[in-house]
Amino acid sequence: MSVARVLAEIATVEVVTTDFDHVTKERKDRIQVRPIERIVYLTTLPYRSNVSIVRFFSHVAFSIRAALYFRKNRGRFDIVYVTLPLNVLAWLVLRMAHTQTKIVDVIDIWPDVLPFPSRLVKLARPLFAVWRSLFNRAVARADVMLAVSDSFLIEASKHVHARCQTSRFYIGAAKLQGLVAKENVLTVVYVGNIGRLYDFETLLEVTADLGRDSVQLFIVGDGDRREWLLDQLRQRGVAHQYFGVVYDPGELGSILCRAHIGYNGYVNTSAAFSYKANTYFAAGLPILNSMKGDLQNLVTHHGLGLNFTGGDAITLKQCFAQLNESALIEMSQNSRRFFTAELERTKLRQDMLTFLRKCLESVSNWQPGE
Repeated sequence: MSVARVLAEIATVEVVTTDFDHVTKERKDRIQVRPIERIVYLTTLPYRSNVSIVRFFSHVAFSIRAALYFRKNRGRFDIVYVTLPLNVLAWLVLRMAHTQTKIVDVIDIWPDVLPFPSRLVKLARPLFAVWRSLFNRAVARADVMLAVSDSFLIEASKHVHARCQTSRFYIGAAKLQGLVAKENVLTVVYVGNIGRLYDFETLLEVTADLGRDSVQLFIVGDGDRREWLLDQLRQRGVAHQYFGVVYDPGELGSILCRAHIGYNGYVNTSAAFSYKANTYFAAGLPILNSMKGDLQNLVTHHGLGLNFTGGDAITLKQCFAQLNESALIEMSQNSRRFFTAELERTKLRQDMLTFLRKCLESVSNWQPGE
């Protein structure tokens, strides 16, 4: 939707999406949002768990329906924009877009970034190879490519053709503010999905050892492991507050501004930049980070927090040992500066608009406003 708003400044935009909300696990209200000309909601299979075969089939079903919709209506479009993943959808749509200018947006690279057990990866190697080949083939058809990290841009650029125009745009966000004081005890906040991708075990082990008088956790979100996590926090005696899912920016800002640092711990992923890190930086919070790629480098080079190794309690304990008041103040200032320079939504959208306008104006069958 963020990119759709940008494109809507230079073209008439129609969005095709699913009628199922991945976050709430409910059917969406079929609302229309300006300045998008039209949003089309296609029915797909519901699922209750993010790590289920039903979710996979839901993605495939939506991909086929969206591709059929495009085939039926492609004569109305000069430009087609697809996100990766979904690999099947991007491949199907782009191979039918013979005359359209094709834009791909690399948000994740599946199956590479998904934390499958090594045994499953070995057993399903042929399937995974086909799955990844759809990504490669989709990217190869792009005239313009966006990516949410330098790591993804470098990897995807291996497959683009020589004339493809590319650029990296980190995930944008609006600044989060709250007129509240910091907590009196070191407070670590986690925002997002409470699922199997995230390294809660290491965080639980370290915070339990430190004791409830030394550290507390704020948990904002929901997911498959919510009850397990809250039960573990109680059993281990870790001081915590659970806020549920918070959508209101003012309320979220007030929660985050009470904390000292955000938790960006992953079990095993090669993704390079996370939505949750973006949220922490929007509130001026540094991060405890185990994600590799862009974030690991940015944390080190810009002082945006501290890196640890996922699943390794020793390295996370070493990070906590460095979290004194002066260090937190300095890292927080660095995070605010980085957010303003690289992530602030208004600036990022303007930069994206400039890039896309330049790309599209170089295409002979499109003029601004069409």
